[in-house]
Amino acid sequence: MHDTMDSDSGAPHHPMGEDLSALAWVHGELKRALETAHKALHRYLKEAEAIGGSDVGSVDPSVLRTARNQLHQGVGALELVGLPAVADVLRSAETAVQRMVTKPALVDANAVATVERVSFALLDYLARQLAGKPVSPVALFPQYRAALQLAGADRVHPADLWKLDWQWFEVPADPSATPRGADDDARTAMETLVLALMRQPSGEGARSAMAHMSDLCAELGAGARQFDGGGQLATFWQLAASVFEAQASGLLGSDVYTKRMASRLLAQLRMNVRGQRELSDRLAQDLLFFCSHARAPDAQHPAPRLAAVRRTWRLDEHPTADYDTPRLGRFDPAQLLLAKKRVAVAKDSWSAVAGGESHRLTGLAEQFSLVGDSLTKLFPSGDVLATALQTAVVQTVASGNAPPPALAMEVATGILYLDASLDDGELDQPELTERVQRLARRVDDVRIGADPQPLDVWMEELYRRVSDRQTMGSVVQELRASLSEVEKQIDQYFRNPAERQVLIPVPAQLSSMRGVLSVLGMTHASQAVLHMRDDVDALA
Repeated sequence: MHDTMDSDSGAPHHPMGEDLSALAWVHGELKRALETAHKALHRYLKEAEAIGGSDVGSVDPSVLRTARNQLHQGVGALELVGLPAVADVLRSAETAVQRMVTKPALVDANAVATVERVSFALLDYLARQLAGKPVSPVALFPQYRAALQLAGADRVHPADLWKLDWQWFEVPADPSATPRGADDDARTAMETLVLALMRQPSGEGARSAMAHMSDLCAELGAGARQFDGGGQLATFWQLAASVFEAQASGLLGSDVYTKRMASRLLAQLRMNVRGQRELSDRLAQDLLFFCSHARAPDAQHPAPRLAAVRRTWRLDEHPTADYDTPRLGRFDPAQLLLAKKRVAVAKDSWSAVAGGESHRLTGLAEQFSLVGDSLTKLFPSGDVLATALQTAVVQTVASGNAPPPALAMEVATGILYLDASLDDGELDQPELTERVQRLARRVDDVRIGADPQPLDVWMEELYRRVSDRQTMGSVVQELRASLSEVEKQIDQYFRNPAERQVLIPVPAQLSSMRGVLSVLGMTHASQAVLHMRDDVDALA
């Protein structure tokens, strides 16, 4: 951490962006390492349960060490690709397993599940990064907290996953604050306010106390600026004033972490009253975290102190996330993979049946029954859509014929939505429940003879997105085949340079590839192919 201000730019230095290409390179190895760790933990648990809890010390501890070593390797890989916050999350699981090594009695089904949930959330996080749908590492906090509690850690705080290259910066002076020194009167005033917040942590009285606490901290910041020359102490109290202003304005909720902040600030003030000017970078960064976590001020919720802090640190560039509600890793990746396979099989079979291949009716009901099982486990209201799809399939099988075009389209749309949703991996979207229910109603209505309704806007967007994805997949396959052919021809030339005729078709092939890449907007790839073509021209 740094304790200096950037006098030249007055802006914070932000860490470099995450290298997603490197992340993709290590993703497979990381997944295998985590799976190995899970298997080791389950093996140890099974052996411990087999011999009974009273003799758990006789189980081979090397199995637990294997799990810890696999997690440790994963931590190193994440640090290598520049994901320190995610590495800390996995390190929390490693620390928990290390504690299990020294205290085998801690190993039970809940402990193993806690470690697994860390891995599931982490893999979900990485998948979203690779898919271009990043979320803040702070969203991993529920799993991180559970693992650290299992590890017996002293500090667990959501700001630990908010990696900002901390520096002190000077916040503009608050024109509404009257300078106040850090004296006994100020300490008494803060003690009274902290006591009021402890007695009434919510409601109108709490908001009033928070507003007064914000004013007091702002006055201490103005006092530090006037009496002590400003600097870090003034900034510190302005950060504190911003956090309480955010709470008083309804921009920041109250929880155990924000409640602890008041007592930590009181301890800091008591030190200042005694003449001690040391400041905790960790406490200051925690304050900044809550300034970032708060909603941005607006016309309905003005908060000038918070706005000034957000501008100074450019906090709009460092969003956080809901750190209380588990969103990531709610499902085992193996369960998601199985669901994808089931949906792919059902989609292919239904398409064939709708196209008149009546022999594919055999087994169709069983395939959709498996899809329904995955639907029920993974999707909100999934049982509703599962029932609608299975009923439509049973009716079709009973008829022995291809389904009517309208029913064929509605079932295909439902399957396509499942396929796209599983591929996206975002099963926590708020609109998911309504859309699943909507798809079920459309299938049921058409099945009983109602006229088909026009596609909803989101359905049209779904078709377009899937079509683009399939088109890109086809393009990639064609490009891969063309590159393979070019590679063979160039290799043949270098084996026998006298056969220059093998290079004659290569420039045209590369020009065609360059045209495709240009249309797709892949400028760098297009330029690379252009250089390859020029080199081949020179050889030919």
